[in-house]
Amino acid sequence: MRRRVFTAGMLAAPALARAQAEAWPDRPITLFQGFGPGGNGDVLARLAAGPLAAGLGQPVVVEGRTGAGGNIASDLVAKSRPDGNTLVLLTGGHTASAAIYNRLPFDPVADFSFIGSFVAFPLALATRIDAPWQNLGEVIAAAKARPGTITYATSGVGSTQHLAAELLAETVGMRWNHVPYRGGTAPLPDVLSGRVDLYMDTITTTGPGIRDGKLRAMGVTSPEPWPLLPEAPTIASTVPGFQVMSWAGIAGPAGLPAATVRRLNAELHKGMADPEIRARMAMLGAIPKPDSPAEFTAFVANQVATWRRVVANAGIERQ
Repeated sequence: MRRRVFTAGMLAAPALARAQAEAWPDRPITLFQGFGPGGNGDVLARLAAGPLAAGLGQPVVVEGRTGAGGNIASDLVAKSRPDGNTLVLLTGGHTASAAIYNRLPFDPVADFSFIGSFVAFPLALATRIDAPWQNLGEVIAAAKARPGTITYATSGVGSTQHLAAELLAETVGMRWNHVPYRGGTAPLPDVLSGRVDLYMDTITTTGPGIRDGKLRAMGVTSPEPWPLLPEAPTIASTVPGFQVMSWAGIAGPAGLPAATVRRLNAELHKGMADPEIRARMAMLGAIPKPDSPAEFTAFVANQVATWRRVVANAGIERQ
């Protein structure tokens, strides 16, 4: 019979881990985000940090580590200690990056503990008000009649906007040409002048032009009409079943204690119920969308698989 020998250190380790988990949080928490100051990612990270800090009783410090579409921040957190003190804001770009990059320094699913998403928002496809198309059906018909002649702008190659537009093309069997920009409102002058035909982006970016009568909404990617842009039809009303929702959520490195994940998720849920937080999200064209850690994990894995298929089918060159 093989004898098992336990050392004092082996016996103490589980007790020490339990004690550390019970003491958490005992110091400030850092929430990394990978986008420029004042951008959507930075704003959303700060929206989440406030209620987390209030509920946990410790400061939650938002720190930017910009570059590579958020991947620098994600890599830093993926390689950090799983003690609950280092978190990252993930966005739809996290799953898009998994599809567009040949190699990432982390696994987009296995290297993270997914705490929960907390906000969702659709994209909008728009064109200039004097464009020759009155609705999405006419755009699709024109693209099928003259493959590759219609152009659309997005915030960049491999962005959620880019992949959503290619998913639409794949779904209806058309081909159009992508014109990438560097984000923000950079495409607007070219869309308004007619140099580029269409524009796929968030409601934060496209909404003002639609409401001012400079852009015509071809459709939003939410399954139902979006309350913050009620004049826009859904793409699903023309292409049944079509849906793309961008999102933001919180994650930590793989191996976070289950109790820590549950506590963070619960505090995130409480924060998203706050009327002031909801009002601030509405200004961004978004709505609160809290979910469970298991739901968030499954969602991210599904999104990675979907975008990898779209990239392969559309022949998008991986970087």
